[in-house]
Amino acid sequence: MKRWGIFIGLLCLLSVGGEAFASGGTPPGSPLSPLPVIPELPPFPNPRYEVQPLSLSQVLMKTLGASPSIVISKREVSVRYAQRITAIETFFPSISIGGGSTDYSGEIQNTNGQFENVTKQSSQLSHGLFLSVNPLSSSFQTLIANTNLDSARSFLSETENEKLAEGASLYFRTAGSYSKIAIYQEGVRTSRKILDEERRLVELGGASVVGILRAAHEVARNTRFMVQEENRAYRFSFRLAQLLGESPPILPTPREPFLYPRLYLDDQESLRHLLALADQKRPLLAGVRKQVESRRQAFQNILFGPAFPTLSAGILNGSLGPDFTSLVGMNQAITMAFWNIGPGGLLDPGGILLARKQVRLQEARLSRDRFIVHRQVSDSFESLRKTRQEEVVALEDVRLAKLTFDATQTRVQLGLFHALELIISLRDLINAQLRYIDIVEEFEASQFRLMAAIGVRPDFIAVNSYPGVSGLTGPVEPKNRSKKHRKDMPTKSSQEP
Repeated sequence: MKRWGIFIGLLCLLSVGGEAFASGGTPPGSPLSPLPVIPELPPFPNPRYEVQPLSLSQVLMKTLGASPSIVISKREVSVRYAQRITAIETFFPSISIGGGSTDYSGEIQNTNGQFENVTKQSSQLSHGLFLSVNPLSSSFQTLIANTNLDSARSFLSETENEKLAEGASLYFRTAGSYSKIAIYQEGVRTSRKILDEERRLVELGGASVVGILRAAHEVARNTRFMVQEENRAYRFSFRLAQLLGESPPILPTPREPFLYPRLYLDDQESLRHLLALADQKRPLLAGVRKQVESRRQAFQNILFGPAFPTLSAGILNGSLGPDFTSLVGMNQAITMAFWNIGPGGLLDPGGILLARKQVRLQEARLSRDRFIVHRQVSDSFESLRKTRQEEVVALEDVRLAKLTFDATQTRVQLGLFHALELIISLRDLINAQLRYIDIVEEFEASQFRLMAAIGVRPDFIAVNSYPGVSGLTGPVEPKNRSKKHRKDMPTKSSQEP
């Protein structure tokens, strides 16, 4: 019975507190004063950073000139160039300068058949030209060096295309993050106005404290999400700075105030045509093909190079005598030809087998890379098509959410709805705008991924090996959506209650 008495007492207390709370009063133990206060945040970006606004074309051009990965690839090309020079140098004679002394001590048999102990010494100083070369092997080595140089150049272009796609993706993600910050700033501003309106109504006795608490919670919620997005924006900017070869306090930021969809290439191409174009233009495949060719040349060198003799020739001028104090003039000419039979020369079955297997291995890698390229083209192609379709739907979602918010706002002003419905509509509008930004990020990044997968670049950054998208039926110049599609985005205080 004692437990039942306590339970009934609690029900009565809750009933009395609930009536007071519903009538605009304060629930027991929950004073209205002080009212919820959400602190203002410091400015973004922080003044400690040196903000560097950049356009997309500036980001891509700086990526080509300063990306550490591209610098490394350029150094690899220079190494291959030096190796080619070294291979060519085998056709040129070397200058020989030297001197020495020879001592001989032993027995010799004279004309009478008797053995005598003899000690002889000779000294020599000489200089001249000396050449030892296998012309056929040296020719193959030069061909191999040229092929490796072409392969390194192709891999440099592949690295550039990869970094361009990465730079574009980071630019779009950074721009999208700044756009989301603008959305949250507008959401905070709007929810603060709802909070101020609820406070005014409570003071007039026309609303309960629930509206104040709910609006204050929404201000805090949007503020927290905005701080999280500012943190993401810093991370994207730092990654972009690393790609551009910059370091703090330099902070690269998008020059555009808001991210809108742009079309950089014609997405009406057939997949079959894009796959054929990738086979023709993708630098990765070109580099691997050069590696296959290099392996085949090495196999031919091992198979046929030793069949041609190694030729040696030398012309020496100098002095010769029993010691360095009694030297007389000396001229010497050397010519010889020889074959190397065995390992590293003729009849080397192990070397021939190894070279043949290396050719097969490189051909298998080319086949594998071709499948990878085709998969990348297909993925990027479908991602571009689907995100473009999704962008249209998401834009309609934003428009409907904005209409719902406006209608709810009107009904709240007429006293037909409570602030809770307006806050829910505001949250739906913010979520629709955020989803739209995510889709636009993916839509624009997928275009650059597709260009990198094919091996082409847009015309406004056409440089080096693969200028423009001449293989497509475009290129389509970058263009914005019509302004009528932007009116539902929060750039002009569109969420005022």
